[in-house]
Amino acid sequence: MSKIYIVGLGPGDPQALTLRGLKTLRRVKHVYVRTGRHPGLKILDRHRINYKTLDRFYEKSGSFEQTYRKIAFFIVNAAHINKEVVYAVPGSPMFAEKTVELILKKARAAGIQCKVLPSPSFVDAVAAEIAPLSGEELIVLDALEQDKLQDYPDRHILVIQAYNRQAASRVKLALSGLYPDNHPVTAIRGAGLPSGKRIVTVPLYKMDRLPFIDHLTTFYLPPVFAHGPAALLHVMDRLRGEDGCPWDREQDHKTLRPYLLEEAYEVLGAIDSSSMDDLCEELGDLLLQVVFHSQIARENGNFTFYDVVNGITEKLLRRHPHVFDSPVVKTADEVISTWQIIKKGEKKKKANTMFTLENYLPALLRAQKLQRQASSVGFDWPDAKGAWDKLAEELKELKDAYKQQVQARIEEELGDLLFSIVNVARFLQVDAEQALARSTAKFYQRLCYVEERAVEEGGGMAGQTLSKLDEWWEEAKNKG
Repeated sequence: MSKIYIVGLGPGDPQALTLRGLKTLRRVKHVYVRTGRHPGLKILDRHRINYKTLDRFYEKSGSFEQTYRKIAFFIVNAAHINKEVVYAVPGSPMFAEKTVELILKKARAAGIQCKVLPSPSFVDAVAAEIAPLSGEELIVLDALEQDKLQDYPDRHILVIQAYNRQAASRVKLALSGLYPDNHPVTAIRGAGLPSGKRIVTVPLYKMDRLPFIDHLTTFYLPPVFAHGPAALLHVMDRLRGEDGCPWDREQDHKTLRPYLLEEAYEVLGAIDSSSMDDLCEELGDLLLQVVFHSQIARENGNFTFYDVVNGITEKLLRRHPHVFDSPVVKTADEVISTWQIIKKGEKKKKANTMFTLENYLPALLRAQKLQRQASSVGFDWPDAKGAWDKLAEELKELKDAYKQQVQARIEEELGDLLFSIVNVARFLQVDAEQALARSTAKFYQRLCYVEERAVEEGGGMAGQTLSKLDEWWEEAKNKG
């Protein structure tokens, strides 16, 4: 059976190579190293070990991902031909080595045996240089995966693969959206080497100006935020614990219901006020409700906060195949149509119907949603004229009911009229709930103005004539 020995060369000091690794390198005839740009190779030269570097794949490939795949294919193929090969990599093979991950996968599929001989990783060497972090958890991020660089602002992070000033500049740009310009960044070059080591701390905006940046350089960033999602979960767990807050411990899903609704409306209020500070705070309060309910569910053995996050993430992936899969859509309408089709497939209804009526929603929102569902299958007016005509018809029927003075019919016809108004709003592309909320707020502001004017005149609103109140109302309208 063919066999691949995967040997770690350590962070750079030739003495970091293990005795077992050295013996394997000396014994096996066919030795390949991922890159010749590593000081740990000096010990191979010292022992006159013949090896071939794979740097040529970096020079000929269009991307690192392509390079890693080609190297993995080459090593597995070499094992087929030569029966026994060594693949040596900087640091530890099982840490931040994409080629090793690919080789293990391909070798397993091909029935080739793999033996990993680890050495100390570069993280061990770097952590030793920033000793005050002893006991703190370090997150290692690849500079080539820029979409992940902002994922851990509440953690200590190490950024690897920023192998030159251009790569460091790309890292800086990716981090600058979350980290302030003056956030400290420590560059550690040659950690674990007997000589040539450099450790410099600079502000983030200067991290790409260091002249010594190369493939042996790692960047360390301390947290930019004191607390992250995990801290919030710990706080809630503590509040619900035996020695926690009595009020928090007494709550359940039903007692928290009004607070969830209140916080949701306060978020809407912050949006309407255009205050980003208020919006940030109110979103935090709403998030607290999510965490609170998740904590209660976890205690009852139902689900956890991570189930909530995982569920919504999977739903987004599933409902956006045009982004994360092969189907292509060109317009927002096509996106909505695809979304609805997928959503219908997910819902398991007791009744054999494609429509839903969520009684927990406010009536206006419920009406809007049901009308959209009917429209999606073609049950709709061809244009706004039909909606306008229906509105006029319902208004006439309400007037007729009023003349008859039958209260039950008046209520029914008034409901039909309101439903028709919502339908007109839909054709006009106006959110009926939002429109009514804004009109109510406008009425409130004008009413407050009238009250102020009445107080100035003395006696309050009750002591004023209707014509006077109308006069002040017009003043309020003119003020906007």
